[in-house]
Order: sequence, then C-alpha cells, then structure tokens
Amino acid sequence: MSTLKKPLCPCCFQAYAASVTAGEVPAVSDGDSMVFCGTCAPSDVEKALAKAWTGDKTVPPIVWLLTPEEIQEVTQVILTETEANLDAIAAIPLGQVTFDNTIAPLMTPPNYKTNPNVAACKFLQHCSTDSSIRDAASAAGKLFSASRVQGRMRKDVYARVKAFSESSPTLTDYQTHFVQACKEDFERAGLALPEEDAQKLKDLLEQDAAVCAEYGKNLGADATKLFFTEAELEGCSPDFIQDRLSKDQDGKCTITLKYPDIIPIGQTCQVSETRRKVAQAREGLGAYQNNLELVAQGVQLRNQIASLLGYPSWAEYICTKRMSGSYQAVDNFLTTLHIKLADAGAKDWDLLLEVKKDHCQITNLEFDGKLNAWDTSFYNNILLKEKYGVDNEAIRKFFPLDHVVETTLAIYQELLGLTFRELPKGTFWSWHAEVRCFEVTDTDSSQQLGFFYLDLHPRTGKYGHAAIFHLVKHNGEQGAVDCMLCNLPPSTPEKPSLLLHSNVVTFFHEFGHIMHGLCSEGTGNSTRLAKCPRDFVEAPSQMLENWCWQKSILERLSKHNETGQALPDDMLQSMIQAKHVNVAFNSLRQIYLSRLDLTIHGLDPPKDAEGLQATVDRLRPQITLIDNPPGNNMLRTFGHLMNQYSASYYGYMWAEVLSADMFATRFEVEGVMNPKVGMEYRKMVLAPGGTHKITDHLTKFLGRPPSNEAFLKSRGIL
Repeated sequence: MSTLKKPLCPCCFQAYAASVTAGEVPAVSDGDSMVFCGTCAPSDVEKALAKAWTGDKTVPPIVWLLTPEEIQEVTQVILTETEANLDAIAAIPLGQVTFDNTIAPLMTPPNYKTNPNVAACKFLQHCSTDSSIRDAASAAGKLFSASRVQGRMRKDVYARVKAFSESSPTLTDYQTHFVQACKEDFERAGLALPEEDAQKLKDLLEQDAAVCAEYGKNLGADATKLFFTEAELEGCSPDFIQDRLSKDQDGKCTITLKYPDIIPIGQTCQVSETRRKVAQAREGLGAYQNNLELVAQGVQLRNQIASLLGYPSWAEYICTKRMSGSYQAVDNFLTTLHIKLADAGAKDWDLLLEVKKDHCQITNLEFDGKLNAWDTSFYNNILLKEKYGVDNEAIRKFFPLDHVVETTLAIYQELLGLTFRELPKGTFWSWHAEVRCFEVTDTDSSQQLGFFYLDLHPRTGKYGHAAIFHLVKHNGEQGAVDCMLCNLPPSTPEKPSLLLHSNVVTFFHEFGHIMHGLCSEGTGNSTRLAKCPRDFVEAPSQMLENWCWQKSILERLSKHNETGQALPDDMLQSMIQAKHVNVAFNSLRQIYLSRLDLTIHGLDPPKDAEGLQATVDRLRPQITLIDNPPGNNMLRTFGHLMNQYSASYYGYMWAEVLSADMFATRFEVEGVMNPKVGMEYRKMVLAPGGTHKITDHLTKFLGRPPSNEAFLKSRGIL
C-alpha cells in the first residue's frame, strides 16, 4: 500500500468515487492522505465499499475476511448460530413438528454453503498469498467439518425429523426429497448405534476431516523448486526457458511443481533425466511432506467408520449413495471396460515403444527397450507431431488466453440462454487483484441466478490444479456463487499467454461445472442433502468438452496471436484425426486410478505407507502396462482421494459413458449450438441438481434410458 501523491489507477478511482458517494471514506483534495493500491491490489477503500454494499444484489453476497482475527471471529459466530439452530429444533415438542420448523432449518443451516460467511471464512486456504490467512481458513474449514459431524450426531434433532417423516405430511415432490434426505443423513451417521459406538464414530469422522485438511494444506503450501540449465531443458520452447531463467540461480531455470512448469517438460523436454527428476520430485520419497502417511491414516479411519455403520468397506458405504448403487456395480463396470480396452491399450503401448526406439536411433540415445513413467507424454507428443502433424507449440499460437476466455463465456451464454455481466474493478471485493467477477442472469426473464469469479493464474500458496469451488448455494432470493481456480500462465504487455489445446479443453470443462452450480434451481439444492451424485457430477462438463473439437466452435475459439487468423482447416483436421490416438492406453490409466481408489478403500485397505506403496507397485503395471518407478507414489498428490472423491474416482469413467450418450443422442444430431436443446439440457439435467434420481432426469432428456453404446463407439470398440 502507498500514500504517494499520484493519479489514482482506474480501479481505485472507481472504488474511491463510489465510497465517497456512500459516505464511507472522507474526501480529500490534495491526495496526501489518500490510500490507494498502486498495483491495483484490493484496497481498504474497496473493502469499505464491499461492506457498505452487503445485501445489495448487484454484487456477490460475500465480504472476504482478510485477517486471521476476522476469520476466527466470524467462524465462532457461525458455530454458535449452528448450535442454536439445532437446539431450537430439538426444543420443539414431537407433536408440533412441521416442515418449516424442522426440515427447512436443516436444509440451510448456518454452517453450510447457503451462508456466504462460510466461504468468507474457509475458502482463502486455497488461494491467499498470506500463509497466516491460509492457516486460519484451513482451521475454519476443520471446525466447520467437525460442526457438521456433531450436528449429524444429534439424536434429539433426529427424533424430530423421524417424527415428522412418520406423520404422513402433505408435501411437494421437492419437499419430500429433503425429508427423506434429512432422515437418511442422520441414519447414515449412525444414530441407531449404541452411545459408546456413536461417540467413537464422531471421533473417527473428526479425525478423518483433520487428516484430509492436513493433506490438502501440504499440497497448497508446497514450494519445491528444481533448477536446470538450458541444456537440461532442450526441446522446451525458448519462451518457456526465458521466462524461468536466472530467477533464483544465475544461468539456471527455476521449475516448480505447478502444471505450467511440469506439463511442458513432460511433453517436450528431450532430456529423459530431466523428465525423470521432475516425476521424482512430484511422487518420490519426501514429496509433499507426510502425505503418503496421511493417506494411510485416512483409509484406515474410513474403514473403521464403514464398519461401525454396518458396511463391509468404505467403498460399499460410498457407492450405495451414488448413481451406481453398489460397489459390485462399479467393479463390474471397471472390469468390463478393462477387458474391452486391454488389447487396444497393448497396441497403443507397442506403438509408443516403437516411436521411442526410432527417436533414440535418430538422436543417438541408448534405447532401454521399455516405456518409463516419464516417457509416455513425451513420445505421445512426438507421435502426434510426426504422424498426424499435430504441433502443440504451433497450435497454441492460435489460442491466446484472453480470447479463449471471452469466447468460451460467449458460447455458454448462447447455448444456455444466459447473460454474463462483468463487474468493473473496484465495485466488488476479492482476495487478489487478478480476480474477475461476473453476474449471471437468465436472458429471457432477466432473473439473477448468481455470480462467478475467475482466478486463473498461478501464485505462491494457491491450489495447484484446475478446480471449481461452489462458494454459495441458492437460498431463497440469494443466488449461487462459484469460483474457478486455475494455474494458466498470465499475459504480459510484451507477450500474450498462449494455451495448449488441452488447456482450452480444461477451461471449457471447468466452466461447465460453474454452469452446473449456477443453473441448479431451488433452495438448498446441491447442498449436502441434495448433492449431485459424485459419479455423475463430471458428466455435464465431460460432455461439453466435445465443443472444443467441433469445427464451428474452434473457428470461434481460435485466433492467431499475431495474424488474428482462425485455426486453419488442415491443422483442425489433423487434431481431429489425432483425438483418439492412444485413447485406449490413456483409458487404462483412468481405470488404474479408479481401481487404486477402490482397492485402498476396499475390504482390506493397506495399513501403512508401505502397504500403499506395494499396492501402487502392483496395480500400475498390471493395468497401465507401465512400471512404477521405485519409491514413487502418486498417492502423495492424488488429492481427489482425500476429499469428496474418496471411493468415487471411478465416477470420471462412469460419467464419460453418460456424457458420450448425451452428446451423441441430442447435440450431435440436433446441433451443438441449438438453443432449444441447450435450454432442455439446462432445465432437465442441470436445474434438478441432486434432487430425485439422476437416471430419471437423463431418461427424460435422452428420450430413453442411458446407454454405453456411444462411449464404446467413440473408443473404437464397437
């Protein structure tokens, strides 16, 4: 912050002007005492403005808390209000329970995402540059998790829910869903257990939440740096090298474990040893502190929880609440796919090995006769470039980040009948100067649906992958608020940020999750009591990835950073022809990750880090055909298994089958930008959220029950 006498930047000028109008900041004429950002970082002026506008529907309903003390204070308020909410329900005589006094308060309790203050307290653990803020937000998240566990153990509240459910009330279908969901939520929390076991269950759930939080904190706080000479990065683009040269050590490039660093190295670096060192840094001994040990603790805790609740395994406990319905259904699904893909995957492996052999002969390198874990992306990239003419570095020049973002937003607006309005800098409060915010309304009715934030570039302490966070859920007239965190390279005045086509697909995919959150309808929808099943939640976004392969869409998404030209047809055709190159081999990796997840959450989970290592060493070559490097273990970074995706990673493959069916049956036939189909998709698939059965919603949209035929055809199996 600065008090230098100089003109205000646009964002500060707007914030200051609005604040003066609102009477929040004293006007000054000489500028000597004016506080302004100097670098467009959120200022005290903007914060005052945001607080003054609390309750104004033209801005998101979140006032971000930017000191540990604020976070701790508001967290305690939420916890107190949560307890009071439960006490009030428990005090209702059993003969006087109603939907409004018993069920409705449980649909939107103070410690859930229908309360914007929950996001204000805990979300910044994923993106603040201040470690003290991240720690405070992480601690808040743990307290909220423990509070939710404690709430589900309230037998006095459960008694009121049970009494109401047995009173034969007259309800709408929507209300009926929540009554049943409330009752099941308590029962799956073990309220039928003896008092001693109930307390043990509570302790186990709290321990698991704490272990998962520590694991996530280790991922976010990682500051590993590797240093390579230019020669050791041979094959990487000159821009990639120049951007990282001599940042920390003279004559050497600084490489972190963030995606913008490791993906280009994995795909283009000619030096095998460099690729190996990067893989070792991410998965080897010592990577991400004690994360492997935390996974071992987590799977044991979850196994004990499942056993207490009467389930043979955590996998069975989880699958019974998913679209799949049972562990056996998932096991059959993965086994069938593995059998169908095994021969094609082996042929893909042989082809990549041949590419490696040829490359080694051309470059006078020793050929070791095998594909290493750090080889597959590199030789897949060579195959695409040499056999199919797909030059990823040349293609990325057609995908400037700013153009891709703006065009993606335009496409979604047209397809789903929505209107986005970007809020000017200085009119909303956020956690970093790079954050953008948009209001979303229904185009026909002008009804506000909510807001979304875009936070696209890497920073120290920020979540290292691409992900969507559903910050606030619909609650009465309060709209939803979502946020996309990515780690895409930022543009500079001298050089625009250029995306790989895979980055474009990822952005399009993740934005689909934002639309899912914002287009859901109904109070309490998509909260714990109406969560979209984890094995379906990826289907809408996976379906929308297809748009990134359509000629008409790519002509809009692409714009050469120098000429402004759209992607040439010959490049497009090469990409389309190469789309399914090694698709069987890559699908085997997804089956491996799914099987690994279910195995460690199965009947006899590994008891320690050594057991986890043995499991990875066995399953990886058995399914993917690639040996696991000694001591390496991707469970150190497999964050999915330490959050809501535990025993649910198979959902990516499960959802892929459904997404292929939706696209082939409706959009491929009737038009990818057909507004009628887009609106039916929004209303029939996205709007219901997690209420009722997803299979019924899909059947309505498809005109028949879902089928795997389109998926198998897309993989060349049928």
